[in-house]
Formats: sequence, C-alpha cells, structure tokens
Amino acid sequence: MSDDGRYEGEYPGQEGLPFDDGGPAGRGGGGSGRPGARPDGGAVGADEDLFVWSDLRPPDRRSAERGRPAGPEPRDWRAPQYPTGAARPRHAPSDGYETSEEWEEWLEPEARRGPEAVGPLPERHPGPRRRRLSAGAALLAMLLGFFLAGLFDVANIKKDVEARPYGALRSVQLALLAPMSALSGAVRADRLGAAVADALGRGAQPHHSLAEVKAAKPLWPRAITKKKPLRLYVAGDSMDQVFGSSLVNLGEATGLVKGRNDYHVSSGLSRPDFFNWPQRLVDEIVDFRPDAAAVLFGANDGQDVMYQGKVLKVGTKAWQDVYAQRVGAAMDILTRGGRRVYWIGNPIMRDFAYRQRIAMMNHIYQAEAKKHPGVTFISTWQLMSNDKGSYSDYLKDAGGDSVLMRAPDGIHLTRAGGDRMAALVLGVIEKDWGMNGASASPSPSP
Repeated sequence: MSDDGRYEGEYPGQEGLPFDDGGPAGRGGGGSGRPGARPDGGAVGADEDLFVWSDLRPPDRRSAERGRPAGPEPRDWRAPQYPTGAARPRHAPSDGYETSEEWEEWLEPEARRGPEAVGPLPERHPGPRRRRLSAGAALLAMLLGFFLAGLFDVANIKKDVEARPYGALRSVQLALLAPMSALSGAVRADRLGAAVADALGRGAQPHHSLAEVKAAKPLWPRAITKKKPLRLYVAGDSMDQVFGSSLVNLGEATGLVKGRNDYHVSSGLSRPDFFNWPQRLVDEIVDFRPDAAAVLFGANDGQDVMYQGKVLKVGTKAWQDVYAQRVGAAMDILTRGGRRVYWIGNPIMRDFAYRQRIAMMNHIYQAEAKKHPGVTFISTWQLMSNDKGSYSDYLKDAGGDSVLMRAPDGIHLTRAGGDRMAALVLGVIEKDWGMNGASASPSPSP
C-alpha cells in the first residue's frame, strides 16, 4: 500500500477487496472492527476474517535465502521473468514451484523437453527431379483433350453449327466438322457420348405424335373456377422469358389460372433445324393438356431460311410465304381439339432495320390469325411505345411515373415491361373466358 493509502495493483484490490497488507490497523490485530476471539487470546481485527489471496501463496524461498523471514512479499504480485533452458534453476518440490514447467520437471526429471524432445529431423535424400512439361507440350495435351471431348459430343457441336445463319462461315465450319464426325462414328464415340447423356438425363426424350393431340370435348367455352382453373401454356423465344413468367405469375395470382412457361433462347419458327418448335408444341400439349396457349415468337426469326434446298433471303416474297406456312402450322397444332390461342405480337424495337423486320412478321401473325378460328392476335406495339409512337426505354405507368421497360439491348423486357405486356394479354384472356364475370363469347382478332 502506498503512503497516501492507495492500493497499488495487488490482486486483492483488483478483485474488489481494498484491505491493507499488514500493520496495526490491518490484519495484524488491534484495528477497529468486529470483536472476537483469537487462538492466542487476542482480539480479532476488522479485516481478520476476510479472504487474503497472499496468505494462500507458498513460502518464497528467495526471501529465505536473503535472510528475511519466509512469507509473501507485500508489493510485487506480478509474475516474475523466469529464465529458460539451462539457465533456469531447478529445485525440489519441497521448496515450492513457481511454474508449470518446473512442476513437470519434478514429476519426470529425466524426460526430454524443448528441441531435445523433438529429436533430429529426418535426413532428406535427394531424388530424381520431376521434369516439367514445356509450354508446347502442355498446349498439345490441352488440344488433345479438347479433340477427344469433341469426339464424344460431335453431334451437339454439329447441331449448333447448323443452327447458325446461312453463309460462307457456316459452310466452312461444317466442312471442318465432317472428318471429326466420320471418326466419331468409326470409333463409336458418338454412341458412348449419347449413352452418357442418357444416363445424366440429357439425352433425346421420346416424342408424341400429332394424333395424340386431341380433346374428348370442346375446351371452350367453360366455367373457370378455383377448383377447375384455366390451364394456360405459354411458349416462345427469349422474349418470352420475362413476359411468360409475368403472365403466369399474374394469372396464378387470381387463383383461376394454372400456367406453364416454356421458352428457349435463340429459337423460333424460321429455323426448325435448330429447334423443332412444332414437335415441341405437340409434346407439351399432350403432357400438360392446356385449355389455352399464349405464344410469342419472332425475335430470332428475321434471318434467311432453307427451303427445298434453297436459301431464301429474309424479307423476300418467297421468304414471307414460307414463314407464313410455318406460323399457320403452329396455329393448327395449338388449336387442335378446340383450344384457344393468343398470339402476341412483338413490341417496337430500338434499331430501325430490326424494327422493320419485326413489323413485317407482326403483319404475318395477324393475317394468319384471321385464317384460323380460335386464334386471337394481340398487338403490343402501341402499348410499348411512348406518347409520340416511338421507341423509348422508359414509359409512364398508371401513376404517371417514368419506369424502365426495356433491357439495354433495346429488344428484351425488364420485369416492369413484362408485367405491362402480361397485364394486357391476361385482360384479353379473362374476357375471352368470362373470368371477369362476363359470359364467354368468341372475340375477333384485334
């Protein structure tokens, strides 16, 4: 304790026990406090019954060696800096121990510790150095791996190349693939690749026939209830990815629609060699058994087509006739059995040349819809245009706020744009089926 009465850092004071370390007014005796009896007959001091940490410490042999009575040192409770290794003093347990290491030494005096316990490191014997591949050898190994992988997947590679736009580049790529296709067939690598794809569930699935697309009774009109909701099949290309999900979500939110969205990126009706949509429509109708279908095609159809061995340039009279035939064939499949079809026209596009092709195809959709009973053409051109009838990324919503409706490419839709188009289409469907309280009746194409 210091001269001014402050307790300087000893553990009892830090533990909330501010008592002195001795003297007449402390533990020694005679201080004011509760009276009591001592074994020697003296009075018990005020702090005599308090727990004193220092009284439990073992005798300090360093104090005894210097001629002072053995006992706790009153001031310094900090842990001393002990020497290590050979310079550390060793003593018997009767003198008390100060560290856990000394206690362990007393228990096992002959045990080795420190670096001695680890022992010498094993001797390393130099062996033959591993030769590293050169950059050329590594490149050759990588190319060989790609070639072997191509042998197993040559059918899919060829299919992707065949789906590319007609031209010199496509012809050269197909010519380069011809030897690989022949080699894959000769070593039967294509069969092994097909077996692996089938095992992973990625192989070709069995298809249904058009004869299976039928209905026992007319599907329209009928009452739409929550117990018997409208089964709506939505199909299309990448434009349908956002629009279709918005239409399914809005329809199912009413509790009167059970929908399925089926979109395939980079697909369309002009290139069945890339994706056979007529067969896909047959399969989905048989499996899902929809009452109605909403389709959105055209984003990828503005390209040259192959017809009877000839390449037809997009936009020509021959091209329009072939494309109209393929659109009509899709409508025949979808309306088979009395199903209702809602053919959605594409919205206005940013690029002027691309916009002209989209407008041309929208006219074909509208003309074919008039030839097929049960098909309703829904135009979205004006809906996705600004007040001046031009393209705009931002359009005003019902509250008058400008909202981003189109993706940065000027083609695809944002979620707000998808919801905007889906709300229009769902309104036509609800009116056509009497889902909003009105009686169902045939509605002409807009």
